[in-house]
Amino acid sequence: MNIFAETKNRLLKMSLQNRLVAGFMIAAFLTGFVATVISIWTINKSTIDEVQNRVRQDINTAKLIYNNTMDRIASQIQIIVEGHDLGNLIKDNNFLEMENLTVLIETKPRTQISNDQVFLDMLTLTDASGKVLYRAANPQSRGDNILWDPLVRNCLEKKSRVSSTELMSIAHIIEENPYLSRRAKTDIIKTPLSADIRDKQLSEGMVMRVAYPIMDKTNRLLGVVVGGILLNGDNSIVDKVKETVYHNEKYKGRDIGVATIFQGGIRIATNVMTKNNERAIGTILNKQVYERVIVEGQDWVGRAFVVDDWYITTYTPIFNMDEKIIGILYVGLLESKYTDIKWRTIWITTGITVIGMFLAFIISLRLGNTIITRIKMLKEASEAIAAGNLDYKLSPDKISGFDMLDEAFNYMTQSLKNRDDRLQAMHQQLAQTEKLTALGGMSAGIAHEINNPLGGILLYSNLVAEDIPADSPAHKNIEKIIYQANRCKNIVQNLLDFARTATGEMLPLQINAIIHITLNLIKGQSMFHSIEIKTELADNLPDVIGDMSRLEEVFLNLFINAADAMDEKGQLTITTKLNANNEVVILVSDTGTGIKKEDMPRIFEPFFTTKDPGKGTGLGLALAYGVIRNHKGTINIETEAGKGTTFIISLPTTISEQFKRIDENFVVM
Repeated sequence: MNIFAETKNRLLKMSLQNRLVAGFMIAAFLTGFVATVISIWTINKSTIDEVQNRVRQDINTAKLIYNNTMDRIASQIQIIVEGHDLGNLIKDNNFLEMENLTVLIETKPRTQISNDQVFLDMLTLTDASGKVLYRAANPQSRGDNILWDPLVRNCLEKKSRVSSTELMSIAHIIEENPYLSRRAKTDIIKTPLSADIRDKQLSEGMVMRVAYPIMDKTNRLLGVVVGGILLNGDNSIVDKVKETVYHNEKYKGRDIGVATIFQGGIRIATNVMTKNNERAIGTILNKQVYERVIVEGQDWVGRAFVVDDWYITTYTPIFNMDEKIIGILYVGLLESKYTDIKWRTIWITTGITVIGMFLAFIISLRLGNTIITRIKMLKEASEAIAAGNLDYKLSPDKISGFDMLDEAFNYMTQSLKNRDDRLQAMHQQLAQTEKLTALGGMSAGIAHEINNPLGGILLYSNLVAEDIPADSPAHKNIEKIIYQANRCKNIVQNLLDFARTATGEMLPLQINAIIHITLNLIKGQSMFHSIEIKTELADNLPDVIGDMSRLEEVFLNLFINAADAMDEKGQLTITTKLNANNEVVILVSDTGTGIKKEDMPRIFEPFFTTKDPGKGTGLGLALAYGVIRNHKGTINIETEAGKGTTFIISLPTTISEQFKRIDENFVVM
């Protein structure tokens, strides 16, 4: 409040020209500020949307590459089946001929998926019962039955090709190809920044597998060829994605785009690099992403922290043959590149806005000088009128180009002269009205203070009259006392009727209308001239049942009390709303001194007042309490010393009364 007052005083002390310049500067600053904020928001949103749309497209390309790898494995195995007479080899138990299949097994680290031939990590031939006849990568291991393998079992049952990404135990992987031992045992790294701290090893490996049936000429099933690629430690697919989608582009020495294959929540193939420039194999997936993709089975598109930097990412689940999620395929774009682009755009936009603000200010300043000249002329004319010269006229020749304003000013001067006489006549009426208003307030106070003593006098006088014989001289004196007391009571009643003209009729009323009427009564009063009145009235409130004059009296008392509490300066706020009980709630808040804690229990007591002697009767809040109670409502107070007071009034509405009657009828039934 003090800062606002100090700022206001400084502005008032400035010259008119400086204030006009300050106004132009503030207007230009606000315009530029709003434009800058909107531009930043738009740029930020557009950048994020654009990057997210791109990673959505990138994940589709990555899935195509992933699925294409599976298709080429299937094609390779189909060529093996159709290019080698495996049916006769099975019938003849000719395992020496099967040794030719070993050339199809990968013996070196795979660095890239070939566009034609795919070398396999494992290739196994079984008979129609699932018994292993030959393992190309481990010829010495054979004779065991692998019907436990759902891929083989499904192929034998359907007699058709089956392909899927499956989890295999480390023992089965090593049995298929002992050279896969090192790749299959993926270490789980607790933190991507501490590669030397290990937690445990995965007990399974993730294998891309295809099973193909072997049929004779009579379409009789002879066996199955099943082969595949171990994805653990095999970065060929993710590197193919990076090359195809992101063309190995770099930004500040780092890859723009990266790809990863997860087994569960563990990276088993990736080109995301750690700070030590090592592939982040074995690092753990972000928990929030894990919950979204693995647990909920939904794609993740958005910002995520990957190993040691922020990326705009897309994660999509990988399913096995039974539609269970066993892993995740991921692509991500390095966020820092787009962040730098975004900030460069923001700085350019901000710079253009600042230059525009400066140019607008210069132009406004030049135009302002013209306005200042006009204001000086109007000031001279206003001073002449203020001095009583209502015949003053602006000459159109004095300020060229502003004839319309000159005519309007001269018309205003003539209007002022015509209304001056009417204002003088109205002044007398207003003075009389203020006297009547003051007399009404005084009358109400006097009536409340005298009424109770008069009641006591009448009560005890009648009791004494009953005990004195009718022929006693004292009885006549008592009757005179009763007569005079009744006269005083009639006078008091007349004073009350003067102070308030209540109808006593309980009718449906709109509370907002009553508040507006009461505010119109006080707005013209001098005590409210320095008070800011703020209303927050809810629309479409239901009617309350009440006495309009009594409710006006309640609000009038509360408004006047608020003005007194604020020493006739501050903010008065009136709010209306509907609560959960279908009651209309009225809040009357001031920014005054508040009510002391020790005074709260007595605040609604008659004749209790915290005002200085002679400034209040202590009946206003007591009257308000009684009126609200008679309207079946409640009135409460929220206050804090030095920080203002809020009176909270709740009044039943026609709707709440209907609900009460329904509840009562329901209980009776």
